[in-house]
Amino acid sequence: MTPSRILTFATLFACLAVVTPCSTASAKENTFTLERVVILMRHGIKRPNNDPPLPKRFTDQAWPVWSVPPAGLTPHGEQAIARIADFDRLTYAGLLGSDCPPAGAVRVIADTDQRTIRTAEVYASTVFKGCDVRVEHAGEGHADAHFSPFNEDVASPPLDRKAFMDEALTSGGMAAIDKAHHVDYALLSEVLNLKDLPGCQIDKVCSLSDMPSVLDVSGRDPKVSGALKTASSLSQILMLEYANGFPMDEVGWGKVSESQITALSALHAEEFRLIARPKAVATYASGGLLKDIEAALFGPDASPYTLLVGHDGNIAYVGGALGLHWQAQGFAADDPPPGGALIFELWRDGAGEAFVRVRFRSSSLEGMRNLTHLKRAASTRIPMPLCDVKAECSAATFKALIP
Repeated sequence: MTPSRILTFATLFACLAVVTPCSTASAKENTFTLERVVILMRHGIKRPNNDPPLPKRFTDQAWPVWSVPPAGLTPHGEQAIARIADFDRLTYAGLLGSDCPPAGAVRVIADTDQRTIRTAEVYASTVFKGCDVRVEHAGEGHADAHFSPFNEDVASPPLDRKAFMDEALTSGGMAAIDKAHHVDYALLSEVLNLKDLPGCQIDKVCSLSDMPSVLDVSGRDPKVSGALKTASSLSQILMLEYANGFPMDEVGWGKVSESQITALSALHAEEFRLIARPKAVATYASGGLLKDIEAALFGPDASPYTLLVGHDGNIAYVGGALGLHWQAQGFAADDPPPGGALIFELWRDGAGEAFVRVRFRSSSLEGMRNLTHLKRAASTRIPMPLCDVKAECSAATFKALIP
């Protein structure tokens, strides 16, 4: 790729990224060059992790039939990732060029699950069609501490329980959170048909609200149980059924709409707010990936374009550590959608000063279901509240944020 191609793209991208018109003269006076791009992305649409998706005590209804094993990336999910890859290829065309990238110009790194590896493979083969771009990973099924910081094979420091609880819980504790979500619990209880199950008569669990939520800090990483955990899991299951294109009479057994699925995704975001975003957890849990991002942005021999494919938790950890917030269309605030990504861009201004901008990019929920091409609004600049200039970060300040 030539410097002129990078400069032309960077000038155009800078014009598109602001609200006010950008004239040719002002673009020449305020030249911004995009030098590096690092994408931290969640894998694509998958089958729920367990079979059945929830324990049998929660419903006796027949679940939809998936074509892949539990936790596997689906064929529909592959197509949705290809749409995302098409969008990124066009967005960063000036940086990527039109030919196969030379050795070292691109790195694609995935966690070791089938869904992350396959997501990375589909993305790479779409953006770099006909090119030999290798997907790096630690070996399918092996633990990679950068993506799985609390895996049983990975040593981690003890949790600072007091600091964590002080940040995670506000007045009223978990009871207040349950109260705030009682409408969501009631809807999901009807979807599951809990009141007609034996547990309603035997254990008096006729609604999710009969299972008080608990925040457990006894282990290395915090965990939620009770109503919120079940509701969060079910909200993800319903989202995956909808996004994967199942007929609406099979999505939540025909008892939920797209707008309700969007609203219910706040439960998933709430769980992550509690267990992933507090600094007492996020600082450690994001540390490996943040070091990878720092090296890819500033390393003297780093590739101009780096893709890291992990999980929703990875995005939540990094978001918590850096104070980042986002919202994808069809999802609640701070809920990381399948294929959603935090994108870190290294820019240089006309005076030679380097700075970092962050974007959040995702297909909409409806776009995933219908496999539509992403529009420009799919990628949005997000504030960086820990930086002096909230819209961006000097290179030095960004490096100082890395634990």
